[in-house]
Amino acid sequence: MNAPSAQNIESDLTGLWTTTNESQTQLSGIRRIYTTNLVAYASDHEDGYRVEGILGDLMQYHPGRYILVRPAADAAEASLRYYVSGRCLSWADPEKRVCCDMVKLVAQKEIIENLYGFTFSILVPDLPVEFWWPGDMPYYNSFFEHMAEQLSRVWVDSSKFKDPVQSVARLSAFWHKRYPKTNLADMNWIRIQRWRSLIAELFDGDWSKYLKEIKQVTIEYGEGSTPLRSFYLASWLAAQLGWRHHRPRQADLNEPLIFEGPKGQVEVILKPIPSPDDRADRIFAVGIITEGEHPAIFTVARDEDPHQVIVRSEINHKLAFSRVVTFEHLHSDDVLAIGLKHFEADPVWKKTLQMAGSILVHPDMSLEEKRKV
Repeated sequence: MNAPSAQNIESDLTGLWTTTNESQTQLSGIRRIYTTNLVAYASDHEDGYRVEGILGDLMQYHPGRYILVRPAADAAEASLRYYVSGRCLSWADPEKRVCCDMVKLVAQKEIIENLYGFTFSILVPDLPVEFWWPGDMPYYNSFFEHMAEQLSRVWVDSSKFKDPVQSVARLSAFWHKRYPKTNLADMNWIRIQRWRSLIAELFDGDWSKYLKEIKQVTIEYGEGSTPLRSFYLASWLAAQLGWRHHRPRQADLNEPLIFEGPKGQVEVILKPIPSPDDRADRIFAVGIITEGEHPAIFTVARDEDPHQVIVRSEINHKLAFSRVVTFEHLHSDDVLAIGLKHFEADPVWKKTLQMAGSILVHPDMSLEEKRKV
């Protein structure tokens, strides 16, 4: 293996696609295509293997330069090693194969946080740079700080947060103040995208008038978990409909969320139910009750088959609309693939995170200021 340097890495990457016979190169039709840079940082050795597998699958959707930074498993290993690999997209024309590559940096714990400069040196220039932090929200990590300050977008996965309520409150309070030029994205926000779309569909057209009449929302989730996806969905509803949370801030999500809507109080209940599998935080059903001259019930609920969702509305106790939608389980590479399709900032997500922060107990910002000490 060559010494770790940007020049040696580029040389090895070029060698991946070079054949000894020039005519074979022409026939193979290999084209190294880059649409983005994606850097992932695994906080421990075991998680590094999980993240590497996800990145390998993600390369099938988005050709680019993929860089994985992970700690070494053994203190006796070299302080820094690198590995290069490539993949050609399976859907590409065999005569014009689209190929991209991955660089894996394996470093000892005492230097891994300071690899941001080296990481920048092996990015493909003049392309967006995405940064994926797949683990718990760090209180302070030098690599995270430098990447968040200088890159296009940072992806977190709040389903991996050890204290999700506190971590989301922190993100809401400091992100856009500390990193005003860097977009924040959460994989859990992508996971509830289909639920948001179906709820919006229920109130499309003439049924939009019922939005002002909402009095109660119940969101069912798997018991034994923190209902963060459900909380995001509730915060999205509140932000989009102009509800206000005037009650004391909450340290947990066990109590109903009380908002002030255009026609009075709106109660949102996050209700745990027995979960048939280990994906406890997933949403199982959403029920919306309206009052007024024509009371109505709008529901989006998983069927007995967890891959099917029934969308329906009842107006004046009569069925007004019903259809069945297929919900395939989204793996992490699917979630990232959906998110990477849109590079621009998401103003709806920003409003939702701000709403979430207005509900949760505000973090101690004096500790945030001392985070580098």
